[in-house]
Amino acid sequence: MRAWPPIIEPALLERLALDDEQFLAFVREMAAALGRRAYEPALLERALAYPWRRPARSYVLRDGDVELIAELDPAARRRTVGAFAAERHPLLAFGSNAAPSTLTAKFAHFPDEADRTVLVLAGDLHGFDVGASASPTGYGVMPAALFASPQTAVRAAVLWVTATQATLLTWSELSYRLGRLDGAHFAVDDADLGVDELYAYVSRFGAFCVDGAPVALAAVPATGRTAAALTQEELLDAVARLILGPDAHAEHLVRAIFEDMAEVVARAPETVWSSSQPLAPHHWTLFPTNGDTRSVER
Repeated sequence: MRAWPPIIEPALLERLALDDEQFLAFVREMAAALGRRAYEPALLERALAYPWRRPARSYVLRDGDVELIAELDPAARRRTVGAFAAERHPLLAFGSNAAPSTLTAKFAHFPDEADRTVLVLAGDLHGFDVGASASPTGYGVMPAALFASPQTAVRAAVLWVTATQATLLTWSELSYRLGRLDGAHFAVDDADLGVDELYAYVSRFGAFCVDGAPVALAAVPATGRTAAALTQEELLDAVARLILGPDAHAEHLVRAIFEDMAEVVARAPETVWSSSQPLAPHHWTLFPTNGDTRSVER
């Protein structure tokens, strides 16, 4: 079994190790620290476009430039995929982390070229679907969250990341735990490669539910989908009604997030957070925050 990404920064390990009560205190503290921020319509437009534009096919990102691996000849494609997969860590991306704009923003400052470069393999994740985490973010979206769906194959991507990239991504995923998916299979589009050892971010809030069942992100395609699929606007409308009242809609919620995130978080536990389904423990293994990232046979 592949070793865990070597994440060793003490402050990050401490955050990952927070229990539920400690994490909720952390969320409240972060929300209060945001203070009042100016709202403008462009913020709603950006939120509704989540999870943002990405190629439909696999690509290599180098210093912000996208190279589709399907455009390489077969030998070059095999060499490229083999070189990344040999030394890097396969991290599932099912939301904005698959978008070149997001990855460029997160990796562009690294001094080492290898840490500014990433292979993004598009394909189908079997046995799961992509819904919405049961809490809005500080930038006004209902971000992606995994939930089990045995008959579904959902479009996603595998990022082949360095240790530095894995650490940065984990820092940035504030409301997620890092884990290994158990029994998952990812079929790659543009390479003769199946990935059965996947690391992924699992929402601490769980997947948002409507009428007791998780709902899928309509922006993320899938086959065999059994869950109802909602657009980002429909999700924000639903959460606005829960948090702000029956006449509220997406713009009201995004405005409230920017103008008083602390109040949104104060109302969330009994409304949105309670409408969630955690990813069951048998589907994933939690990252070892004791710093022992060696491979462990199950």
